[in-house]
Amino acid sequence: MRKLVLAATLVASLLALAATAGCKHPGSQKLEGRWKGQKAEGVPDTALVSANAFATNTEIIAQGNQIAIQTPAGRNPAATYTVDKEDATTLVIHTDRDGSAETFTFNEKADMMVWKIDAQRSITFKKVP
Repeated sequence: MRKLVLAATLVASLLALAATAGCKHPGSQKLEGRWKGQKAEGVPDTALVSANAFATNTEIIAQGNQIAIQTPAGRNPAATYTVDKEDATTLVIHTDRDGSAETFTFNEKADMMVWKIDAQRSITFKKVP
């Protein structure tokens, strides 16, 4: 009888895990913290100087499931975000404000990340201690 209860508990746990594995969830440990822009990539040479100025004056602050982006134009209020996909190097989120997917790719140490703005353009960030 004890083995039957244990087996039933194990099956129920596995079913619950399988049901939530593909679900969206709030917050990401990788994104947590303050990130400072380092450089822009994928922009035409004629726009590289201004794109790099924009990138180096951009910060991302993530705490829990809140994210705020500060650009040279000013700081946007924090938005709530939800994780759509997360694996060892990639994080895809959307915010409650616009719902569009944002993709971040992290290095092995998770101290550098690339925010993919669109198919060509991206900004590289470094985590600030």
